[in-house]
Amino acid sequence: MHKTLVDALDIPDEVDAKVDIWLEQQIWGHRFYNDQTPWLLLLEALGVMSSRHRDKNWDRIFPGPSDKHETMSYSMLSRRLLRQILFCDRHIDEIADRQAASDAAMWNTWFERLGPDKDRFVHLRDRFTKFGSFRNAVALLRSCEIEPERHRRPTSRHLAPRGQAMLSADYGEGSSGESINKDRRFFSRGGELLYLMLNRSGLTDELEGLVDARLLSSGSRWNKLAQVLEPVNDAAKGVTFENIGYLPPPSHPCYRTLAEDWVHLLSLKALPDDNLPEPLMRLSGLAVVRFIIDRAAETLGIDRPAIPVDMVNSETVGVQKLSKDAFARHRDMTRKAIEKVVDDLVASDDWQGAAREQNPTAAAIKLSRHRFGFPSDRDSGGLIFQTLPQAIKKEALDNHEMHLGRVIGFYAEQIGLAVSRKGSGRWYATSDGLLEALVLANVTTPMEFETFLETLFGRYGMIIGSEVGQRAYKSVNYEHLKANQKCLEERLRVLGLLKRLSDDCAFVVNPFWI
Repeated sequence: MHKTLVDALDIPDEVDAKVDIWLEQQIWGHRFYNDQTPWLLLLEALGVMSSRHRDKNWDRIFPGPSDKHETMSYSMLSRRLLRQILFCDRHIDEIADRQAASDAAMWNTWFERLGPDKDRFVHLRDRFTKFGSFRNAVALLRSCEIEPERHRRPTSRHLAPRGQAMLSADYGEGSSGESINKDRRFFSRGGELLYLMLNRSGLTDELEGLVDARLLSSGSRWNKLAQVLEPVNDAAKGVTFENIGYLPPPSHPCYRTLAEDWVHLLSLKALPDDNLPEPLMRLSGLAVVRFIIDRAAETLGIDRPAIPVDMVNSETVGVQKLSKDAFARHRDMTRKAIEKVVDDLVASDDWQGAAREQNPTAAAIKLSRHRFGFPSDRDSGGLIFQTLPQAIKKEALDNHEMHLGRVIGFYAEQIGLAVSRKGSGRWYATSDGLLEALVLANVTTPMEFETFLETLFGRYGMIIGSEVGQRAYKSVNYEHLKANQKCLEERLRVLGLLKRLSDDCAFVVNPFWI
């Protein structure tokens, strides 16, 4: 395997990474991918947890970190029958709408429409005496689909995670019999890295019981309904993955913050289990955004960048400009981090030694292959010692622009941390959903509003109000920051998350904290 950065764990031999150049992976891992939405990130991570929970060979969901990178296989269930009924069947509603037909006739008609597959579904007639009840159960589960507007292939459509029976693999179409096409186009390892972040957080003991009780329980009514639609013997046919993705840093502040958010959310006993997935999705996506920004800063050797958050008001235009500039700078930082890794190699003793070789080009190519897996034999023609660094940068940046380089903007919008306007670009601004998630994860007993703003800055680097804003940015317009703070206060009040007791005393409240 290729050499890693100084602060990165060695790459396990088991990691199967078919990439043209192993460079950004040394900074951020293999891999966060812009086609994998934050919802699918969460579902893939829960799939890993569910696999370890089901497997009798493992006694823990989170084994905790060691001095080496984690190596493990896991299996996700395909849920073929459930997906066939929910996402492929077009006859259930049509048949159920026939008012004059008897239940027996409707079942028989449905089985006839299924053709040779009908034997796999005959059990349903025993579980639902009335065809109309079956149709209602299907409609209920269909309403749990996440991101239905994306029109993905049936094997990449998923339900909100409300129990293990609602978790399924992402795999390719054309699978038949015992054969599974392992083309997991949308489960592209980001969820594996999210799992690894939690496993290295130092909070695995707290997470273990909470994840088991709140996310993997079989007691959910939704979970039981999914189990009724698919027999255990069919559900057990799964997709096995022999290795897990690569996450470079053995520890990181983002891991701890992420795990604390999960622990705080899962500890809210008054928060219904059905309401847990959305804030988990938003805060998990936020952790990925923060991790990508922070790792770029660490690679460049600069301080942790702040995230100025605009409340989108006519009186906060100064904050909007600040936010827009910060967003552009964060995107650019990831590119500069990649270039810095190459520049560091060129400045190293190893590179200078290659320059003194009789054939410096051959020596530098050998060094580059060892460090980045680039160039391949087919791509080495025409390269000379002087042009090799630029060729490395170009290859790495071209790959970066296609996927990981887009993750910050894509995830920020998906979780409600950014907005974009035609002609104005994109900048950091929060949705009501993200605001609620931040309150649920950070507020226990009523918290003074200014303390809440300090908490958002300390834990996530978010700047919203005037006090933290002036500390971070000396030249920012104070009145615009103050207006931004007032807008946030009003939004929290409307959401039922803030109470003002007097002119000088406002408290942020968590309605689910007991």
